Amino acid sequence: MKFDKIEWNKAFFKTYYERRSFLHLLVNFNRIWVLHISMYWFYTAYNSPTVYAPADTRPNAAIQWSVVALGGGVASLIMLAATLAEFSYVPTTWNNTSHLMRRFVILLIVLAATAGPTVYIAIFDQTSTVAKILGIVQFAVSVAVVAFFSIVPSGRLFGDRVAGKSRKYLASQTFTASYPKLEMRARIASFGLWILVFGCKLTESYFFLTLSFENPIRVMVGMKVQNCSDKIFGDALCRHQPAFALAMMYCMDLVLFFLDTFLWFVIWNTGESPFSFFSSSSSS
Repeated sequence: MKFDKIEWNKAFFKTYYERRSFLHLLVNFNRIWVLHISMYWFYTAYNSPTVYAPADTRPNAAIQWSVVALGGGVASLIMLAATLAEFSYVPTTWNNTSHLMRRFVILLIVLAATAGPTVYIAIFDQTSTVAKILGIVQFAVSVAVVAFFSIVPSGRLFGDRVAGKSRKYLASQTFTASYPKLEMRARIASFGLWILVFGCKLTESYFFLTLSFENPIRVMVGMKVQNCSDKIFGDALCRHQPAFALAMMYCMDLVLFFLDTFLWFVIWNTGESPFSFFSSSSSS
């Protein structure tokens, strides 16, 4: 027995660091952030034209399509942040992080495709037909990107490394992309529940949260408080009070956007529970 001659540090290596931090909210729940924040961007950017248009004018179609399409760029940034956060849980050897590097590079390309056209349209061309077509294409790509990132787990992005048996991706298989397999009936019920939840949530949130926010945005953008003064700051702060209030309203609207999902989950989960109970009872 020559165990004393074994270099244990080279024989074994950690596949995942046991850390508990708020970065798990990014790594394990990135699809929640993508779906909510990106959809909120789509809705709010479309109903906030006065933010990115000259005073008392409607924005050109090209710039409006493009600004709304930045929701895809927001989704890409969230996925990039989630990938960077995952680096902190995986030992930084090529064997462990090669798929993360590949994902990071592809996400950078996706970010350029979903945000790059906005730079061209905003700076160089807002009026031509080519710019309008570019904005529409950018929006279509962004919607597809948000749908893809919202449905597909990060461990299955750009190649499935979860279903295989290679130990190279053991960290992803075990810690960041491990989901229980459902039977067909349970899988259909799960799909149905979430389609109902998000279908109702996205419809209700648009009309009762975002659309009703359009008029306050139009009034408050560019508003300045006159004849105000503070002993220390003068009018540097109070003059811009409407801008501070509008920023807080945007943040609160986003919080309510998240809470709407919980509301509709409770409603439909309550409605589906009796059906699931009687279905399981009849099958048994």
